[in-house]
Amino acid sequence: MPLAEGEGSVVSLEGRRDDAAPSPGTSAPDAPAPGWAVLDALREPRFRRLWLAGLCVNIGRWLDFIVLGWLAYTITESPFMVGVAAFCRFAPMIVIGLFAGVLIDRFHRGRLIVGVQVVNLTVALVLAVLFGTGVGELWHLIALELLLGVAWAIDFPTRRAVLFTLVGPKRVTNAVSLESVSMQGTKIIGPLLGGVLLARVGPGAAYLMLALLFVGSLLLTMTLVRRVPLPAPGGTGESVLASLASGVREARSQPAIMGVLLITVWMNFLVFPYQQIMPVFARDFLHVGPELLGLLVAAGGLGTLVAALFIASKRDFTAHRQVFVGGSLLSGVLVVVQAFSPNFEVSLLIQLLIGVGDAGFGTMQSTIILLSAHERARGRVLGILSVCIGTNPLGALWVGLAATYIGAPLAFGAGAALALVLMLPVSLRMLAVGARPLRAPA
Repeated sequence: MPLAEGEGSVVSLEGRRDDAAPSPGTSAPDAPAPGWAVLDALREPRFRRLWLAGLCVNIGRWLDFIVLGWLAYTITESPFMVGVAAFCRFAPMIVIGLFAGVLIDRFHRGRLIVGVQVVNLTVALVLAVLFGTGVGELWHLIALELLLGVAWAIDFPTRRAVLFTLVGPKRVTNAVSLESVSMQGTKIIGPLLGGVLLARVGPGAAYLMLALLFVGSLLLTMTLVRRVPLPAPGGTGESVLASLASGVREARSQPAIMGVLLITVWMNFLVFPYQQIMPVFARDFLHVGPELLGLLVAAGGLGTLVAALFIASKRDFTAHRQVFVGGSLLSGVLVVVQAFSPNFEVSLLIQLLIGVGDAGFGTMQSTIILLSAHERARGRVLGILSVCIGTNPLGALWVGLAATYIGAPLAFGAGAALALVLMLPVSLRMLAVGARPLRAPA
């Protein structure tokens, strides 16, 4: 495959090219290294730093997820306001995600990631001061979490675009699987940490831990920034509107991408909102506190971790569409089952299995797009994916409102059932054309 500027070599901020050959005993970036297959992408030092920085961010993201939902419900006693808080946290994905795709095709991706970490750290410190001193109110919480949402809307597509450039098409499934291990597997650590800190120390300490995690991510990212390739040449030749239009055309021209985008919308709008309403479900229906709520969310992370590691261990993986469809449908079915769970122990098992489905959905979601989109439009298509993911806060609003009147279990169970009906025909079409392996276009 012909490589665009910055893919076959490394360009520093000063524009120098690093064409040094790999040292003896190391593998070329696109060639799987011998040994344990699950670690293939981590043998690339630049990806290893990116992955570790992402690990810090993702632990913090899940810690923040628990603290936000619990604080919003404690302050207001309203399931709807829990949904409003979650909406404000994730809503920036809807608007900013599309433009973030244009940004990462035009500007230095390393600088974007560093800037995001600076914003994250600043906001976390302010939250720690406000809620550590007891003066924090709901509007403080929502406004500052909105800023974290803006940072995440830029971080997600930027990190994915950098990932592909660092590891190449042959390692992209392995790299995205490892990213899934980071993003979803940290559900084991983040929620437990957040639940324990909330219960035993308070929200101020939880946000201080969040700030420390962002410090770690910032330091790791700063060591990487001079080695992150610049966007492909010609990325700034179009107007913003023309860039957005070309991204849409790219998505519409690739059936695999369109299938991923549609299913992503339904998963985020109708299935995943159960996560935002879990504090209500845990307290009012399972009768547990923040520590066991953290354990419940962590069980899903454990399922995702095991499944994502299994996918990452597979070299020359080609069943991208099959795993994506299977994981999506499995998660939808199990969320319906969760609505009828009689107790905490059964819910724990269901969450573990939902995590397995989430691994298939989340890992293949980005992999299919990275392998199907052309380099010239990859950032923009990832921006469209961010917008589709950004429908999750809209789902949090409707499920929060519905839970107020019909109860949390019926609200999220009905949403997941509707998603299954909508996803089935698209899933069948994706499987019908899924015999040919995906290959990154030139």
